[in-house]
Parts: sequence; structure tokens; C-alpha cells
Amino acid sequence: MNILIISPAIYPCAIGGVEVFNNNFSKGLAERGINIYIFTTCKYDCANKKISLIKLSKRILLLPSLSICFHIFLKLIEFRKKIDIIHVPYTSNSFLAYPIVMAKKFFKIPPYVILIHGGGMYPWKPKIIHRLFFQYADYIIAVSEIIRREYEKRCGKRIEVIPPLILFRKSKNPKEKLRIKYGLESQDTVILFLGTIKKIKGGDILTDAFFSLGKEYLEKNDLKLLYVGDGPMKPILRKRVDEKGFNKYVKFFGNIPYEKIPDMYKMADIYVIPSLFEGTPIALLEAMFNGLPIIGTDTNGINNIICNDRSGLLFQKKDIMGLKEKIKKLVEDKELRIRLGNSGKEDYLKSYNFDNAVIKHIKLYRSIIENVSIA
Repeated sequence: MNILIISPAIYPCAIGGVEVFNNNFSKGLAERGINIYIFTTCKYDCANKKISLIKLSKRILLLPSLSICFHIFLKLIEFRKKIDIIHVPYTSNSFLAYPIVMAKKFFKIPPYVILIHGGGMYPWKPKIIHRLFFQYADYIIAVSEIIRREYEKRCGKRIEVIPPLILFRKSKNPKEKLRIKYGLESQDTVILFLGTIKKIKGGDILTDAFFSLGKEYLEKNDLKLLYVGDGPMKPILRKRVDEKGFNKYVKFFGNIPYEKIPDMYKMADIYVIPSLFEGTPIALLEAMFNGLPIIGTDTNGINNIICNDRSGLLFQKKDIMGLKEKIKKLVEDKELRIRLGNSGKEDYLKSYNFDNAVIKHIKLYRSIIENVSIA
């Protein structure tokens, strides 16, 4: 079987949930004997001979996204006889809809499967292109139940849910040594935010809640807040931290190679995900895998994974004072931290398995190729 994955950006040249997933997913398929082609603008050395990177250019036209669309279109025509299935990752209003629709309408290209990762689920713009993109699809997968329900309403087609799992690994480095390496003290209580620092991820809500604790409380409890990741709001938050004189308590690590992400979880005591919306967040699942107590927004994509007061604590969307109280609760109750962390890890191990998810995709692809109805 020959699978094409369209991933204009992919880890390690881009760090994000979809990019990391596509890297892990392609390797998971290749390890099971499937030939993988990846359309991407990125370059990286892949040891697996089953994976071929097909370079896309950003320079054919003035606008990079328009150039990439045009190049994807050309490559689809060139490779259409070499592949059996096209795997298309999709976030809200993705420009990938354009070259797929054009190639499907004017040329005979292989069947394609859409995997919807989320991205806010904004209304389609332009509606006609995205509607055709979903109508032409041979199968559609969503990473969460809420996304499935929304997109089934929009396109009137059956959608299956498969979480976007990757193969998590624990850090083998001692916690104390890691803290010394990254400038933290052994007695610190470390709160971790990990992901893109943009509005929908709620990084500013966490900063405001942390500020509201006050310096006296932070000193008394040796609290530190770590932001791991980059994004458009990072300079804004950094400026606010500087202006309020909280530099001692808030650290911005920027983008960290994914191989070092397990170290971030190992160093942390509490994981916070204050997003306004999520699909199925990989970082949240990885925090559960690492047994961290979690504080999350009571919103779609989080409250269907975290059970309040059993596997984590939930607060209302944008409720800064509510988040502050949840932080205090975990800071002051170590036994609660242990209980929530253990329950979250138990839930992860019970409900999520990378190998099973990859095998589900493979069975789906084979069913489409063989034109067998999926039970």
C-alpha cells in the first residue's frame, strides 16, 4: 500500500500538534510495511526507507500559501498513479482544500481521507470550496467527538473518531538534574504550559491568574510558571511579565525539540491547559501519560478527556479567578496532586493506544482501496 500524506510543515522543522502527529504517524505506518510519500516544504533526515519526502516549493508565486497550493496540485497530478490513498490533515479553513478540490474535479486522483484536527471550527470561507472538499472525500475522520458532531452537520456524511495519538516516551533524566540544567530550584513547585502561545490556547488567562496569586504567595510556595512553545502572543506575555516585575517567577523556554519535551513534563508538578477550545490535545494526553495533575478549561476537547476532581480540575472558560483557585488548591494539597495524577495516567492507559490508532487507519485505508463498506 502506498500512502500520500500532505503536510506542508512537519516536525522537526515545525513544532506543533499536527506537525508532530504527522511525523509520528508516518513512521508508525512505515514500520508496518506501508510506503509513505510526504508532500512538504520541510527537510529532515528520515532513516526509514519506506518514507519518501517530496519537496514543495514556496517560491513559484509571490504568496507562499498560494505557491504551496499550486505545487501540491502539480505534484498530485504527477504522483497520482503511484499512490493508493491520500491522507489530508485539516484544520479550520485549511488552504489544502483548494488543490485537492481542483485535482479531484479535473483529474482522476486516488481516494482521499480527511483527518480533522480542529483549529477552532470556524465557519467555512469560502463555503463552496470547503463543502466540495468534504463532499469529494472518500472518508472523514475527526480527532474528537465534538468535532465529529459539528462536521457531520456541515457535510451530511458519516465521520469516525480516532484520537491523534503519538508514541509518548518518559524522560530518563533525574528531575533534580533537569531543574539545575534549566535554572530551577529543587524546592520549586513548577506549573507547565506547553503549546502554541496564541489567543485560542489561553496563555494570557494563565498569566493573569498567576499574577493574581501575588508575589508574596509565589515566594511562600516557591512557585514557577514555565511557558514551553512559541506563538504570536509570546512577546505580548513576555512584555507584561517584565512590566509587572514577575521575571523571577515566569520563564519562557520557547520551542523545544520534541525529543526534549519529556524532560519538561518530568520537571513539572502541575500541568495547565487554559484553552478556549481544543480538538484532542496531544500535550494534554502526554501530561496524563506522565502522571501530572491537570488543570483545564471546562470546554470541548478538554472536559471530554478530564473528569473534574477525578483525573483533573476544571475551571470555567476565561475565568481567571476560577483558575487561580484551582492552582492554589493543587499547590497546597500534595496528596490531591498525587491522586489526580494517578487517575489521569490510569485513564490514559485505559483509553488511548498509539498502535491501535495506527492499525485503525490502516484498516480504513484498505477498506477504501478494496471498496468494502466499513462496519
